[in-house]
Amino acid sequence: GRSFRPSEAGQMLYKYARGIFAMERAAVEAVQAYSELERGGLTIGASSTIAAYWLPRYIADFSQRYPGIAVRLLSGNTQRVAQWLLDCDVDVALVEGPITDERLEVRPWQRETLLVIAAANARLAGRKSLRVADLADELWLLREPGSGSREVVEGELSRLGITPQRRLEAGSNEIIVQMAAAGLGIAIVPEVAAADSLALGRIVALELEAGPLSRDLYRLRLPRRPQSQGALAFEAMIG
Repeated sequence: GRSFRPSEAGQMLYKYARGIFAMERAAVEAVQAYSELERGGLTIGASSTIAAYWLPRYIADFSQRYPGIAVRLLSGNTQRVAQWLLDCDVDVALVEGPITDERLEVRPWQRETLLVIAAANARLAGRKSLRVADLADELWLLREPGSGSREVVEGELSRLGITPQRRLEAGSNEIIVQMAAAGLGIAIVPEVAAADSLALGRIVALELEAGPLSRDLYRLRLPRRPQSQGALAFEAMIG
């Protein structure tokens, strides 16, 4: 009367119960690992300039802090990044131009300096306080339609009262900088994209009578879409 022995059916139930409780512990540990950022994935979508110049140091810091999170970076123009977010193909979205899609929440993220650049041996190089009239007849190098940079540059040109009579389109700010260095024309580009060529003396920044130029960079969110712990941690890191 002081002991008992399970029946054959009871022994079978005990074996299954042990397996069930082991799976439960494994499931809890796996979920906890994800919630504590020990494993998982993070996909970032960013406009080309942000992807090339702003994000590498943030991604390096994030990967060092959370080595178990696999980070994937997708780069495209502003419209494409916005569509990736709408399609839930990315967890974090950062763009260079304003977005008016009512389905998206748009917040300013950083302020970026813009430069008007030309070849070091260009006709306008070295001249001080250039007027709008000095720029009107130049060939302007512009990004492709759909690019946030293109929209910003066209807005700045309109504000300055410049209507380019001649223009040439290219698919990235890096290509535009190289075209400017080759003497093809002038352009408005982010300072970070022009820094190397400026340091090498291949291009110069033109000084405008109207003063310095700048633009906002934006963070996009999809309202009511739950964010992963990895996305929340990365957004907290980039400020």
